[in-house]
Amino acid sequence: MQDFNSYVNSQKGKEKNSANGMDKNLYNLVGALAGKFDGKSQSELIKAIYEEAKKGKQKGTLTNSEIDNFVNMLSPMLDDKKKKMLYKIAEELKKI
Repeated sequence: MQDFNSYVNSQKGKEKNSANGMDKNLYNLVGALAGKFDGKSQSELIKAIYEEAKKGKQKGTLTNSEIDNFVNMLSPMLDDKKKKMLYKIAEELKKI
């Protein structure tokens, strides 16, 4: 599985997916996380994503803009309750 640090470092000079403006590697990272946690609880998946993002923020390799991109890519796939949770987590991460 690719972590946020590896993802961020691999993005210098990469093009965005023209269909939706999102980076294909970010989409792949989400897919890898989802695959790793297939059959696990929602809380385990959220915790894993949060911990990886927290590490990236603490190392200075994950920006608030990248968090916003992640939220924008993931939110259309969620219901209202899960969107609110995602927005809350993103705001918490941005404060780190």
